[in-house]
Amino acid sequence: MDFLSKTVFITGITGFTGRYISDLYKSKNYQVFGSSNNKEDQTDTIYYCDVLDFESMSEIIRKIKPNIVIHLAAISYVGHKDVSQMYNVNILGTKNLLEAIRLFAHDKIEKILVASSATVYGNQEKPILDESMCPNPINDYGISKLAMEFVCKSYFQSLPIIVVRPFNSTAPEQNINFVVPKITSAFKNRQAELELGNIDVYREYNSIHLITQYYFLLSISPHKSQVVNLCSGHTYSLKEIIDKCATITNHSLEIKINPAFVRSNEIISLSGSTQKLKELISLPTEFSIDQTLMLFFKQ
Repeated sequence: MDFLSKTVFITGITGFTGRYISDLYKSKNYQVFGSSNNKEDQTDTIYYCDVLDFESMSEIIRKIKPNIVIHLAAISYVGHKDVSQMYNVNILGTKNLLEAIRLFAHDKIEKILVASSATVYGNQEKPILDESMCPNPINDYGISKLAMEFVCKSYFQSLPIIVVRPFNSTAPEQNINFVVPKITSAFKNRQAELELGNIDVYREYNSIHLITQYYFLLSISPHKSQVVNLCSGHTYSLKEIIDKCATITNHSLEIKINPAFVRSNEIISLSGSTQKLKELISLPTEFSIDQTLMLFFKQ
């Protein structure tokens, strides 16, 4: 299938997920454009834009008139210290984008994927999280993403939107502030010790390649007005990740629990149900956790 005539616009294109999604669409012969809030990222196809600047966002949308929009731009670090900025960017920034599309690209738009987060679930009584559950976010990041979802739902009647809730993903290029790059870096450098928070929390650590495939397949699907998990359903504790890295590198290190890294309202387990996702698309082949971790040690 030739997608050469199709145009995709990715906000936050220079971020971790954005770079991988951009590469995937380029491999499918899409014309790929994006935005970044860093002026140094500007190119012929990447525009400098603060999502809170409605006029600038509108001008970009008016110029590109994209067929597909992937909205990734957000404050995505749970521990971000400027809470007001988090709420503004994640909620009002999303509304600015959707309103710009409604006004200036309504005749061209085929699909809008908006990235929410699995953190909107918070702590639930059931171990497997599915979209029918009542969200229960326990931190400002999760609350801001849930509010953003309600903004999106207010446009469900006028725009072809799918809200996605990605669970954790990783790859070697991820910022070392994230836990898997932090752990693998310590093993690669053969450190004697590593400070972490609670290592008995369970998370999915999906390959970013799997998650980007989900984005693409949903973007060309006929579905809209949906909220869906991007997950695998496979979770691992940090202790298991540490043990696997020790096996791969034949190196052991001492884990020291730093109380400053332990969140008082920590979500113990985030494991997603893939049932609804399977109803919308055919799931691609997964990377195993061992394959995913091995990539960190091949560099």
